[in-house]
Amino acid sequence: MELKDKIVVVTGSSRGFGYAIANSFLEAGAVVAITARSRQAVDGALAGLQPKGRVSGFVMDVREEEQIYQLVEDVLKEFGRIDIWINNAGYSNAAGLMLEMDPLDALDMFLTNDLGTLRCTQAIMHYMLPRRQGLLVNIYGNGSFLRPASPTGLYGATKAWISSFTRSLAVELRGSGIQILGFSPGMMTTDMLTSPVVIGERGKEMLKNFGFVLRFLGQPAGHASAKLVKAVSSHNQEFSEIKLFKPWTPLLGLLKVAWENLTKTGKDIEFELHYQEAYRSKYLK
Repeated sequence: MELKDKIVVVTGSSRGFGYAIANSFLEAGAVVAITARSRQAVDGALAGLQPKGRVSGFVMDVREEEQIYQLVEDVLKEFGRIDIWINNAGYSNAAGLMLEMDPLDALDMFLTNDLGTLRCTQAIMHYMLPRRQGLLVNIYGNGSFLRPASPTGLYGATKAWISSFTRSLAVELRGSGIQILGFSPGMMTTDMLTSPVVIGERGKEMLKNFGFVLRFLGQPAGHASAKLVKAVSSHNQEFSEIKLFKPWTPLLGLLKVAWENLTKTGKDIEFELHYQEAYRSKYLK
């Protein structure tokens, strides 16, 4: 796919991986629409992205169905079409044992990560299916391939939902002309991982060495976003999945850290935990 002048919508793109995705597509010559929940967040992201190419920002919360359909309408009004839609909006609100997490935090993650993806997909397919063309990208994460995701088990459960949803959707849309890509970016050094909220004493203990883990496994978000742009530009199948984290990734990471230590060229990732007490139901005596 030639990306120059393609119209790309990236949900949840004012910071982190979404911002990096928008930046990489702009560098490839695409026209990008970014979204965030607040005008302040949108404007802050636009300030950094506008020098890279043609980009517009829209206030949209994926938890609100009306706002999603309004976004599709607004993007079509401004750009005339939508070629690629990337369901990136999602987050992990805390790390720790699942039994110590506030259920309302789990609910908000589900509403954003999963229900938001469903609603966005329904909205954009309403536009793409009659035209029998378009590419949908769903962002996978830790948990998408059904391995234990502790200490972010509840977030991992939302990502397992994403991969199951994406695979089922690919079967349902077979022969429709729509292309679907599931993309797993691996561990990235965004603030979701470098400045996490951790719940409970057990959670704090589980994350005590996480800064080192980030150093040998984490990659800048721009690394993964460049890989995504490359995957999209070469995508020619109805459905495919790409996983950047390979079985040999930890070994390569350890070798990299060992070389950096030997040559004194490496540095620790800036990492800070924000501690909260474990959840306790008000119904417990």
